[in-house]
Amino acid sequence: MNNSDKVFLIDGMALIYRSYYAMIKNPLISSKGQPTSAIYGFINSVLKLIKDENPKYISVILDTKAKTFRHKMYSEYKATRKPMPDDLSEQITPLYEILDLLNISVYKKDGFEADDLLGTLADKLKKENIKTYIYSSDKDLMQLVDENVFIYSPGNSFVKHKIYDQKEVLAKWGVSPNQIIDYLSLVGDTSDNVPGVKGVGSKTAVKLLDEFNNLNEIYNSIDLVSNERIKDKLITCKQNAILSKKLVTLDLNVDFSFNLSDMDLENITFEKIIPYLHDLDIYTFDKIINKKENDLKQNNQKTKKKYKIIDSSKKIDSLIKTIKNINVLSIDLETTDIDAIKAEIVGISMCFKSNEGYYIPIQCPKGNNKLDLEIVLDKLKPILESNKIKFVGQNIKYDALILRRNDIFVSNIYFDTMIAESLISPEKNSYKLDLLSMDYLNYKMVPIEDLIGEKKNQISMKDVPVKDISYYACEDADITFQIYQKQIKKIKDLNLQKLFYDVEIPLINTLVEIEYNGVFIDEELIKNLSNELMKKINNLTKNIFEISGVEFNLNSPKQLAEILFDQLQLKKIRKRSTAVEVLERLKDYHPIIEYILEYRHLSKLVNTYLNTLPNFVNHLTNRVHTSFNQVIASTGRLSSNKPNFQNIPIKTDTGKQIRKAIKPQNKDDLIISFDYSQIELRILAHYSNEKNLIDAFKNNIDIHTRTAALIYGLSKDEVSEKHRRIAKIINYSIVYGAGPYRISQELKITMKEANNIINNYFMRYPGIKKYIENTIDDGFKNEYVSTFLGRKRNTVNLRSSNRNIVEAEKRAAINMPIQGTASELIKVAMNNIHGKIKENNIKGKMILQVHDELIFEVKKNDINKIIELVADEMENAIEFKVPIKVDYSYGKNWYEAH
Repeated sequence: MNNSDKVFLIDGMALIYRSYYAMIKNPLISSKGQPTSAIYGFINSVLKLIKDENPKYISVILDTKAKTFRHKMYSEYKATRKPMPDDLSEQITPLYEILDLLNISVYKKDGFEADDLLGTLADKLKKENIKTYIYSSDKDLMQLVDENVFIYSPGNSFVKHKIYDQKEVLAKWGVSPNQIIDYLSLVGDTSDNVPGVKGVGSKTAVKLLDEFNNLNEIYNSIDLVSNERIKDKLITCKQNAILSKKLVTLDLNVDFSFNLSDMDLENITFEKIIPYLHDLDIYTFDKIINKKENDLKQNNQKTKKKYKIIDSSKKIDSLIKTIKNINVLSIDLETTDIDAIKAEIVGISMCFKSNEGYYIPIQCPKGNNKLDLEIVLDKLKPILESNKIKFVGQNIKYDALILRRNDIFVSNIYFDTMIAESLISPEKNSYKLDLLSMDYLNYKMVPIEDLIGEKKNQISMKDVPVKDISYYACEDADITFQIYQKQIKKIKDLNLQKLFYDVEIPLINTLVEIEYNGVFIDEELIKNLSNELMKKINNLTKNIFEISGVEFNLNSPKQLAEILFDQLQLKKIRKRSTAVEVLERLKDYHPIIEYILEYRHLSKLVNTYLNTLPNFVNHLTNRVHTSFNQVIASTGRLSSNKPNFQNIPIKTDTGKQIRKAIKPQNKDDLIISFDYSQIELRILAHYSNEKNLIDAFKNNIDIHTRTAALIYGLSKDEVSEKHRRIAKIINYSIVYGAGPYRISQELKITMKEANNIINNYFMRYPGIKKYIENTIDDGFKNEYVSTFLGRKRNTVNLRSSNRNIVEAEKRAAINMPIQGTASELIKVAMNNIHGKIKENNIKGKMILQVHDELIFEVKKNDINKIIELVADEMENAIEFKVPIKVDYSYGKNWYEAH
C-alpha cells in the first residue's frame, strides 16, 4: 500500500443527521411526498469528499437499533435523546438501499456503536502504518487521534472542513487525544446522558488534567486538589466519574471481519443509483456520477487552458485591438478587500472565449512585471464604457462599483451568473462561483486558500506572485463566461427574460450608484444616543437584579431560564425557551419580563447600530456605504449589510432617534422619503380581484376602516380606533397567511374568537379566500408559485407528510407572490428613477432603499422636481387593477422625512 493513499471512514448516522438538519428550513420532498433532504445531503457529502480528497479507500460505518453494552452498564445511557424525526426515519431504508446499490463497504454490529467499529478499524489500520481519516465531528472520536489517525470534521458553504491532528485536538479541547476519555469522564456528555462530575466544566477539567494528567491520578491525589469546592464535587461524584469513563471509552477490539480491498473506491458503482435518485426527483448528481459523460479527475486534466499575462503596454494595446471586435466580455477584478468601497485593484482579468483568459497585473510582489493602474484604466476606459460590448460577470456589481470609484462607468452590463442562478435555482443556499462551476461544468476551480492561505495566516492578493494569481484570476473570468453560456438558455426556457434583463440586470447599476452615493451619519448624535441608552440599560439591569435577588448574565439564555422558571416559577412555554415571542406571552405574569424585553431591545440597538455605525464610516467620503444584495431573499426583496439599514425599527422611539442621525452632508440640503402606501394590500386586491378591496382603493377609502365596518357590521362612522386597529392586524395577517392561532396571539383573544373573525373576514372578502385556496392548489399542482414578473418559489413542501412543514409552506406560498411583486415594483421604479435623475440633471441622489421606501438627498431648489419625478415613477412602474399610491415627506433628517 502507498502511504499517500487515504482511507476515509464515514460515521454514517452522524452524516445522515447532519444532512437532515442542514436543510431543516428548506427540506426537499419528492413529487410523491417522500422526504429526501437526508438522502440528497448524504450523497452530496460523499461525492464532495471524493472530489476534494481523492481517497483510495472509503467505507460507511453505521449504528444498529440494538441496545449496546453501554446500555447494559447504565440504563440511562442516551435516555435523554429525542426519537428520530418521522420525516428522517422515512429516509433510512431508501438510504440503506442506495448504499447497497453503490456497492460501498458498510460495517455495523449489534451490541456496539459505530464509534466502536470506527475505533477498531482505525486501530487495525494504524498498526499497518496506514493513515486513516474519520469523517465525523463527534468529540468522542477525538480519543483515537494520533500520528496515523485524524478526524475530518466536515464544513459547509461558509466554513471549510477541519482536520484534527494531535495539535488541533489540544488547541480545541485544551487536552491531548489520550486525555479526551478522562476529560469527558469529568465534564460528562449531555447528548449521550453521560453524567460526569456535576459542577466540573471544561475549564476545570482541563486544569485538573494539566495538573494530574488523568482521572486515576486525580483520585489517587485527591487531597492535593486545592479547590475545596471542586474536591468535594469530585469525591461526591466519584462513582459517576468512573462510570462515565467506561461509557466514553471506545472498544477497539470489536470482533468483525473487514477487508481493505472491499473499501477500494474503484468498487463503487455510482451509475447504479441514478434511476433510484430519479424516482426521488433528484437529478442534480447525474453529470457528476455518470462516468461516461463526465469524470471529474479526467475533466480537469483534459481541459487545456490558454491563459496569458498582459504585462506590457504593447500586449495591452494588442488585447484592446482584439476586444474591440468581440460581442461579449467576461471581466473580473482581483482586489485587496471584499469591501468594494475600500478595495484596491490588484489585477484585471478578461475572457471572451472558453478556456482562454487574459490577466493584467497592477500590484504584485517585487520581481514581477506589472502595469501602472492609471495607464491601464486610461487604455481600458473606452472599452469598459462601450455600449457595443456586453459585459458579463459573477457578482459584477462589486467590480462595477470599484471601477465607478475609478471614474469608469460600466453601463452595458448584460449578464450576472450569480443573479441568474438565484432565479434559475432559488432553492440553493449558495451561488458561489466554484459551486456553479461544479454544477454546470463539472470542473473544480483553484481554491483561493491555495493563493492566500487560511484565515489566520492569510496574505493580501497583491502579495501573490503573478504566475499564481494570473491562473486563478483568468479562471474566474473564464468559468464565469462558460457558465453564462449555459445559463442564458435556462433563463429563456424558464421564461425569466423580462425579470432578468429588464429588472435585475439594470438594477445592478442602480445599486452601484446608491452604494457609491452612500449615507451621511451624524456621528456625534449617534455617540450621545449610545451613552444615553447605556444609562437606561444599566438602570434596567439594576431593576432586574433587584427583582430576581441575584446578579446573573442577562445575555445567557440558560441563566435567564434558571431565574424565570426555577427561581420565579413562571410557566414554561416551549420548554425553557427565553425567546422574545415566549417572553411576550409571559408579560402579564411578572413585572421582570417588561424590563428584560426592554433590556434586550435597547441592547440590540446599541450593539447592532449605535456602537457599529461609526465603524462603517468611510473616512475618505465621510459617509456610510452599505452593500445591497439581490440574491438573499426568496421573494426578491433587497437586503443590505455593513450595515443593515433595513432592520432599524421604525415603531420605537429609539429607532426613530437613530433615523435622526441620517441627514444630508450639506446642511442646506434635505432628506426626502417616498413610501408605498399599503402596497401589499393593493397587490392582494389585484391578485384576488376582490371587489370590496378594489372599490376601496379606487375610491381612496381607508381600507382598515372599510374592513372593520364589513366584519363588524358597522357604518363607517361607527368604526372605533380599536375596531380599525384589529382590522389592520387582520388585513396584514391574511397577507402573511396567518391562521387562528397567530391572530389570537396578535389580538390576545381566544382561538374561537379569532376563528370567528377570520370566517367573517372571508365572508365579506370572498375573493381573498379564493385567491388563498387557488394559490395553494396551484402550488401543490405546479410545485411552485410565482410573482407578477415570473420569479418562482418552489412549493414542493406542500406534499410533505409533516403537517408543520405543510402549514409553513402554505403561509409562504400565500405571501410570496404578493411580497415578491412588491419587490419587483420598487425595483422597476428605482431603475426608471435612476435614469430620469441623470436625464433631467436633478441635483439629488438616491441614497437608500428600505423595504417599500426610497430615500433621497436633494438640493432644496430641486425638491419639487424630485417629488414630481419619483412619485410618478413609483406609482406607475407597473400597472395593476388598483391605483398605486405613494406617500412622501421631507426634512432635515430621515426621521423628519419619514
